[in-house]
Amino acid sequence: MIMRLGLTMAVLVAGAATAQVTNFDAPGNLAATVDPGCVTMAGADVRLSPPDLGLGVQACVGQGDWDAAADLYALMLLRATFDTKRVEDPSAHQAGEVLSLQVTETLSEAERARLGEALMKFADPQGAQKKVFCRAITAAGVPQHDPSWMIQHGMGAFLGSEGDGLVKGFDAESAWALILRQDLSCG
Repeated sequence: MIMRLGLTMAVLVAGAATAQVTNFDAPGNLAATVDPGCVTMAGADVRLSPPDLGLGVQACVGQGDWDAAADLYALMLLRATFDTKRVEDPSAHQAGEVLSLQVTETLSEAERARLGEALMKFADPQGAQKKVFCRAITAAGVPQHDPSWMIQHGMGAFLGSEGDGLVKGFDAESAWALILRQDLSCG
């Protein structure tokens, strides 16, 4: 069984016969702010955060729309990667992986397999579906969502770090272009 990891800090308290795990959550940790439903790439507004997109993935799976689910899942991961570049606290950077686990653990084994099959379209660099995805994500532009879902996942949320939690002087345009080129081979 996969234990929900969506917490930044865990304290193990050893008992006589068993260990007890206490998880601490900061408000906003991995939190969605909008439930977009099963939207297409055209409907995946740049203000949707990775947790918002995770809800979209689940909605698409529920409707059996595997291509839309795969598109939103890939977009969720790309925007999470973007946030790792702009969020200063390195302890928050595993939030994307935790979010991915949270989204996929809600799916049955058969649903995970179908989603995996749909995601294979991204493996073919010359595939028509990947080209459509790349055009759509490039046309949409740089993500504009609130990164607090990730900031609140890090130790800074518990330690009261100063500032807004973002890397000073972050160049969003350059970072997004690099992610699309390196992580997805778009462009």
